[in-house]
Amino acid sequence: MIPDRRQYARRRKPWYWDLPLAALAGMVAIVVLQANEPLFLGFNRLSAYTGDGFWANLTVLGDALIALTLFLPLVRRWPELVWAGVLAGVLAFLFVHGFKHSLGVPRPASVLPREQFHVIGRVLLTLSFPSGHAATVVMLAGVITLHLPDDRRRRWSWLLLGLAGFVGLSRVVVGAHWPLDVLAGTVGGWLAAVLGTVWAQRWAWGVTPTGRRWLTLLLAGCALSALLFYRTGYPQADLLQRILALLALLGAAYQLGVERQEAARFRAETDRC
Repeated sequence: MIPDRRQYARRRKPWYWDLPLAALAGMVAIVVLQANEPLFLGFNRLSAYTGDGFWANLTVLGDALIALTLFLPLVRRWPELVWAGVLAGVLAFLFVHGFKHSLGVPRPASVLPREQFHVIGRVLLTLSFPSGHAATVVMLAGVITLHLPDDRRRRWSWLLLGLAGFVGLSRVVVGAHWPLDVLAGTVGGWLAAVLGTVWAQRWAWGVTPTGRRWLTLLLAGCALSALLFYRTGYPQADLLQRILALLALLGAAYQLGVERQEAARFRAETDRC
């Protein structure tokens, strides 16, 4: 069921703008205090306390293909959320790559001596600003938060945003991004979630039967790719990646089975009448 405009209006509270405004304030503070490099070096050392595997598994949750795979089990039961997420993903992609390719900011591995910090996964050198992983995971958390009922939103929003924050932090710990990149990705990801939700409200193609079928096929293709072919660049997270993809496919298959049973039951009852 698509939320009506009055329901969405109740959700547009000032709290929803606190996150991007706080991230922008953090960016200003980092620039003024020239703290980008010291913060990077400080956070990057966290892997010494946990091992590389923890952060590698955490960081793949911000991968765009993995995020699309996570939407798959929801596409039949909650199509309005998934449709808003797909549209928000398009906006986040345009935001991230528009800035990446226009600014061309070098990554830490291009600026700092390698002995000063630790890299987990493949070494990335260019297109640092903003962080695509941070934008993706914040977009995902934002879309879910905006679609939760008021009572559940108060309970789950901080958990979702906390997880998104750790995924963003992981981009610094793995040595791929500066803190400034992560905060910029947070701003773009949250705004993409808000605008994608509004866009989905006005263009409801994704919740039509045709739209749901195409979204199911698209997301099933993403899950199959994640299960069989896709490489995130973090071998320590390959098992988690495949588990998530398999669970997503099984969840979608279960939903389809339930729908077919309900349709068969409805036809049987109609025939008896």
